[in-house]
Amino acid sequence: MTIAEKYINKGKIDGKIDGKIEGKIEGKIETAKNMLKMKFDHETIRMATGLPLEEIEKLK
Repeated sequence: MTIAEKYINKGKIDGKIDGKIEGKIEGKIETAKNMLKMKFDHETIRMATGLPLEEIEKLK
């Protein structure tokens, strides 16, 4: 395997990891939005999603 191929493979792996992380975060945000609609308090949403309170406040 050439050096270029190694960098290309690393880039593909990094891209997949970034995509999975982004998807998980988007899922947590969607859950938080739904919980806000159902009138859950912010602390409960924080505990359920792991999102910081500052992020939950921005979703209002």
